[in-house]
Amino acid sequence: MKRQTNPIKQYVLIAFAFILMTSCKEAAQTADSSELAACKEKIEAYEKEIAALKEQLGDVADGKHRRRPENIIQSDFAKEIYHLYDKREELINEVVGQDGEGNDFKATRSLFYDIDDLQQYIKYVKIKSRKAGVTPSGFRFYFALYPDNYVRNRENKKYAKRQTFFLAPTKEVKDAEGNIEHLGYTLDNKFNVELLKEKIGLDSRIGKDGKVYQKAGFFNLNLNLEEEENSLIANEVTGTPPMGKQ
Repeated sequence: MKRQTNPIKQYVLIAFAFILMTSCKEAAQTADSSELAACKEKIEAYEKEIAALKEQLGDVADGKHRRRPENIIQSDFAKEIYHLYDKREELINEVVGQDGEGNDFKATRSLFYDIDDLQQYIKYVKIKSRKAGVTPSGFRFYFALYPDNYVRNRENKKYAKRQTFFLAPTKEVKDAEGNIEHLGYTLDNKFNVELLKEKIGLDSRIGKDGKVYQKAGFFNLNLNLEEEENSLIANEVTGTPPMGKQ
């Protein structure tokens, strides 16, 4: 993961670059043509540096990024809800029995996402979505399960049967009653928007006989195995599989 620049240092650098750029502009008013050209180059370089630093800091003019997010919870509550899952973890371990390597199964309790990889994914989604003419409203996380024969890095089988999740961007869609829903979507190779509820059958289920049964709505069983160049669905963003207790 890339080392994050200290915000205070970034503000100092912006101020310093701004002062130098202002001084250069003032000097350019009395300079000859060669000095003027040199000053213009410096000004352009400073402007680019200031723009890059401002992008890293984000727009803080309204204090948006300094305010406490509304979804922050206290550690006591985090402890409570985390351990409420303990009994379910024990049940999962008992039911699954063994992992892909024959060891005692340990249910997934956390996943690690590198911050730079996550930011890169968000940027990728925005670029692809802009080209498709759709504005992402957020992201939806979907719980999933790796198959019994899942192999990681050609030989690592311990993540088989383990719980994971994949994520996809969402778009606002109005239902029949006019209520707004945030539905996950991806893009086909022609940049057409495909809702996941239709693309992968979120309203369907797999029966004990292995057949897909429709719960409600339309389920499109897509048998096209063409490589999806514009897929926006992400799993293991950092290349790190789900872990046990961390």
